[in-house]
Amino acid sequence: MDGIYAAGGRVILATPSGARPAWLAQKYPEVLRVRPDGIRNEFGARENHCYTSRIYREKVRIINEKLAERYTGHPALIAWHISNEYCGECHCPLCRAAFREWLKAKYGTLERLNREWWSAFWSHTFTDWEQIVPPGPLGDKGLHGLNIDWRRFVTDQTVDFMNAEINAVRKYTPDIPVTLNLMGFFDELDYRRFAKSLDFIGFLGWKRRIYTLFTPLEDRIGNQDVGKTYVFFD
Repeated sequence: MDGIYAAGGRVILATPSGARPAWLAQKYPEVLRVRPDGIRNEFGARENHCYTSRIYREKVRIINEKLAERYTGHPALIAWHISNEYCGECHCPLCRAAFREWLKAKYGTLERLNREWWSAFWSHTFTDWEQIVPPGPLGDKGLHGLNIDWRRFVTDQTVDFMNAEINAVRKYTPDIPVTLNLMGFFDELDYRRFAKSLDFIGFLGWKRRIYTLFTPLEDRIGNQDVGKTYVFFD
């Protein structure tokens, strides 16, 4: 940071949550994601963490706060890049339980959920919240209400995780803007929900794909609706 500033440069500093260390996965297996088929991932790859795990959220909070405390007031720091390419979902028991609580908060009763999901069709009626599991190859992928609510839950859970990261760095650097690299054709998350928490929109593109990636991203977020500046990352 000092060397970059001395050379006339500035830094957008990223938080490291996208790639947890091996020791963390070994000591706390719950931080690793569970696939839709119920198998927990082994250590490796980026974005292989559970957004619901309290342990992982706490470890991320600690390191984010330490980063912000270390570089608070540093003249090179001009923005925070929160994590990296948020994506994916987790089917662990923690996420399943959180999904059921999300559904309870949305529908209140199973009667209303069954009615709005039209679950009586093909005997999908639920009589206990514990009967509801996320869509997947071992369960049900044909109940449209379940499918769309699961995707909404995944967005909400990811946004909540992102906001926790933002709160951690703002504890020591409240005046430093935050951004996130969003991906043009990625449609597994509702990017409009993310944009509301960001000071400017980070757009991720690669060389010749710049225009084809930017156009759907701008269309999906809607710059007029969000009122945020777009910045290109490469």
